[in-house]
Amino acid sequence: MIIYPKKQGLTLIEIMVVIGIVGIIISFGMVVDWSIINRDNFMVEQDKIVSILQKARSRAMANMCLGAGCTDGKKHGVCYDSTSNSYVIFQNTCDPLASTSELIPANINISENSATDFPTFVFDQLTGNTTSDTIHIEDGIKITEITINNEGTINW
Repeated sequence: MIIYPKKQGLTLIEIMVVIGIVGIIISFGMVVDWSIINRDNFMVEQDKIVSILQKARSRAMANMCLGAGCTDGKKHGVCYDSTSNSYVIFQNTCDPLASTSELIPANINISENSATDFPTFVFDQLTGNTTSDTIHIEDGIKITEITINNEGTINW
């Protein structure tokens, strides 16, 4: 009598079941919550706006004068330019084409949202005082406001 050794291995059905289970586990890991990415983009834009406001206020308080032939300090401010889709840190007046202006690209999903309101802020020399106002930003999902009081304090 010949005894055949028992063949060890997996059947096709067992392999397919294992592949199916692994596929299900991987699909759970691959699910991306896009709201997390949108939230991060929104927070980055909010932080960018606050940083730009702080930079303009610091320049005004330091009585900085930028550009050739400048002998006296100037007021500095921030505005939004829809033509270039940029925030503009300016000296004296909001002119994105001026050599003393600094353009910072804006997130078009937020800056061009019809509910977003970005007023122009001008900070006084040495004091950093400005007119109280609120920046309202919205991306269609999230909404927030950044307020600036007349002493130039930025709250977000």
